[in-house]
Amino acid sequence: MDEIIAEAGMSSSTVYRYFPEGKRSLVRAVIGRVMDPVVDWIAGLAEVDELPSFEDVFVTAVERSWVFGRPFLGEADASPEAESSESSESAAATAAPDQIDLMVGVWAELARQPDLREVYADGYIRVRGEIARVVRQWQGRGVIAGGIDPDEAAAVIHNAAVGLIIQRTVTGELGRADAATTAHAVTRLLGL
Repeated sequence: MDEIIAEAGMSSSTVYRYFPEGKRSLVRAVIGRVMDPVVDWIAGLAEVDELPSFEDVFVTAVERSWVFGRPFLGEADASPEAESSESSESAAATAAPDQIDLMVGVWAELARQPDLREVYADGYIRVRGEIARVVRQWQGRGVIAGGIDPDEAAAVIHNAAVGLIIQRTVTGELGRADAATTAHAVTRLLGL
């Protein structure tokens, strides 16, 4: 907490006023900052009139999760053209190492604090539920075959995406190309 207080340039009483449980409160805030925009973005995909391809959505979701400081804002459009200006993109890329370090710190806290693990697990459940909802919506529109169980498809999609995020956290940019390859493989596996 001392490092955080120094970095924030605030007094310890000010930091503890906003984060009364110290590190535990900060971890909860980071979890919300990471999960809530993801859930909202995925939920928006079910509502768009013209559906982007599954592969585009998958790669965009992995990229946005990798640099989670890049906001999940605006329409649920997965195309690169819909992204904000080049300067905000480079700012997000510059911030990525610190944010990834922060996320790894959160993961370490989850191993030590079961109550925080439950908070994170709730976020996972919300993400998985929204993915299943999108699969159902896309089935209703004939984009995804009706014979595929939406919850099973959501599990495959979600676990593949999370695996790529973890891989990229460990390997850095070496793991970047795998998002497109994995999206293509998941598309074929699910018969999309």
